[in-house]
Amino acid sequence: MKFYRSQIGGVSNRDLELGRGKIRDLIGPAVGASNVDVHVNTIDAGTGRGEIHYHARSENVYLVLEGLLEVCVEGGERHLLQEGEIGFIPAGVVHTAGNGGDDKPVKILEIYAPAGDDFYEVEDWPEGIEPPTE
Repeated sequence: MKFYRSQIGGVSNRDLELGRGKIRDLIGPAVGASNVDVHVNTIDAGTGRGEIHYHARSENVYLVLEGLLEVCVEGGERHLLQEGEIGFIPAGVVHTAGNGGDDKPVKILEIYAPAGDDFYEVEDWPEGIEPPTE
């Protein structure tokens, strides 16, 4: 393939883990991409943080399209990204993300590079240092 084109609204949704919302896969291995995975996540209000995890090889980028995104990373850090802000997590950093607001969904464009199965869930935060809840 030399070029792939699609409508964002024309791509089907799938459920986020823990029933927290939906993922709309845009670019990834299913369309022949081996170096990048791009999807839109809509995380429902009041659904809490996602799984605590890391990516051994993949870097992770979050671009907030609507709402407020909570991003927690190892070392007890908690960050709130507002609409129009972007966050970057290097490979190997334990993290989680969720809806940081109380009243509406958060919609983000999420990019992994390189693409592929690189999701490793962990049971607890490194050294037991949990990010604050507020």
